[in-house]
Amino acid sequence: MFEKIKKSIHPNLVIIVLVPCAILILILVIQYQTTANEKAKLDEGFQVLTALEARDLYTMEEKIDFMKRKAVNPGDYSALFGNALIFGDSIAEGLGLFGFLNPTSLIAMMGKSAENSQEDVQNLVNLAPRYVFFELGLNDISHPDTTLEAYIASYERLIDSIRLQLPNTQIYICSIFPVTAEALKENPTLSQIETYNAALVEMATRKNIKYIDTYSLLKNNPQYHEQDGIHVIREFYPLWLDSLVNNSNLKNLL
Repeated sequence: MFEKIKKSIHPNLVIIVLVPCAILILILVIQYQTTANEKAKLDEGFQVLTALEARDLYTMEEKIDFMKRKAVNPGDYSALFGNALIFGDSIAEGLGLFGFLNPTSLIAMMGKSAENSQEDVQNLVNLAPRYVFFELGLNDISHPDTTLEAYIASYERLIDSIRLQLPNTQIYICSIFPVTAEALKENPTLSQIETYNAALVEMATRKNIKYIDTYSLLKNNPQYHEQDGIHVIREFYPLWLDSLVNNSNLKNLL
């Protein structure tokens, strides 16, 4: 009887049944592999996006700058400070007058103080530097109506305003430069410089900002003072700029 059943199954019928089954199995295998590959790509893409989100854009740009400028001449301050800006008074203004920095790396003017610098914040924001070095204080001390508390309050408003608009910009605070004994005789109020610098150190710590001691740099090299005992001669500026570079992330460009 089984032999009769076997003989009754036509070979073509077997082919008709098996071929669609084979095709269906092949389709299922291909779909499974495609789904698996797509899932692997999605997982990989998710990992890449997670890694990118965890990175600081400025850190990535710094690495690019490092690769571009690794061979920069240490004395080429215009290149070193290409993404930096010095914000200060007439002492800082000399960096431009003597040709050490480009105009886009400097906001400085005679008479500039922490109290009246708020008017220049928008210019700084427009330049969008990655690093800002502040050098302010002598004019605040010299002003008869300025107190230490008012000076620090003005400085903090300046910092907060910049941080609000340029959250990724790194800020550095330079100490107030010393003056000579002769200058102190002419203007006794400048004897408060060390007291003001101590307040700057406290403010920088509280605001989590790097403080750079440029006071000692000039104090130990009084020969770089101009005759007025306040301003500095041309030869001092490379020392100052080197100090800023060596005490900031700019040293990574060397």
